Amino acid sequence: MNLYEPLLERDESGIRAAIHEFRRNHTSDALFAAVAQFAVLAYAPSQHAKHAVICCRSAWDIRDQLGNRFDDLVTECAIYAAMSRQPWSEPPITDPPAIDATQRGDIEELRESVAAGDRLRAERWLAKRYRDPDFLRDYFAVASDDYEDFGHKLIVAVAASKLASIFGDKGAFATLRIGVWEMTAYRGNAEQPRDDVVATMIANRGDMESAHAVFHYDAMRVAGLPLTLHPLPASGERDGVRGLPIYRLARDYGAYLKSFSVAHRLGDDRIIAAAKYNLDHAPSFEEFSFA
Repeated sequence: MNLYEPLLERDESGIRAAIHEFRRNHTSDALFAAVAQFAVLAYAPSQHAKHAVICCRSAWDIRDQLGNRFDDLVTECAIYAAMSRQPWSEPPITDPPAIDATQRGDIEELRESVAAGDRLRAERWLAKRYRDPDFLRDYFAVASDDYEDFGHKLIVAVAASKLASIFGDKGAFATLRIGVWEMTAYRGNAEQPRDDVVATMIANRGDMESAHAVFHYDAMRVAGLPLTLHPLPASGERDGVRGLPIYRLARDYGAYLKSFSVAHRLGDDRIIAAAKYNLDHAPSFEEFSFA
């Protein structure tokens, strides 16, 4: 059974059957790689599609704690990625575009591409730079310039870099490309929060805005960027991931799943409790447009 056919057809029962069959002859890690690569190739700068990719990264982060439940979570990631793929999506691009000797690779070239909303120009910059040892420094710096859409430019760039490191050189360009696509897709003047984002998320019971401020803060830490805010010391509350239910990720854009990954790095499981409250009480996004 072909794993990708039911994904392309958005056939949930077919996806579950294909994954079951795939696992007969492949490891959990191979299943994850196949699903995450599909999510990357199905990416578009829409809410559900970008969060499907981020959910894949979060699932990988907590795989060891999940044990034999990892396959179940990857299955939900596969369903989310399949359902989020836009039916009019363009053919996936896996190889870098051709560039000539005059192609600029400086950070200002990427900034100018973003300012112009020119994705193809940004992709040529990426083709020039993505194998350089200092590439991520400039990639993350430009992604952090703009906090519009709750800082998703940086959140997506960090997720893409993590997945690219898993896939290796063969899938690196296609994966890192989603970061520059996100950067060039929109612009804004939103200012990132300056208060204690963890305390705010807890006080706001995990609503989308406060949760994403925490996710953005975590992305800044992972990216090694200068921190503009300093949450209070972590509570030290640790509860592992044994409580993570396997749920429909589209309900909250995967925020509850992401909270486990982020709480593990920040050392504060109050983040998880806040996200769970939001999952249980806020309206579901599952029926919202996948555009």
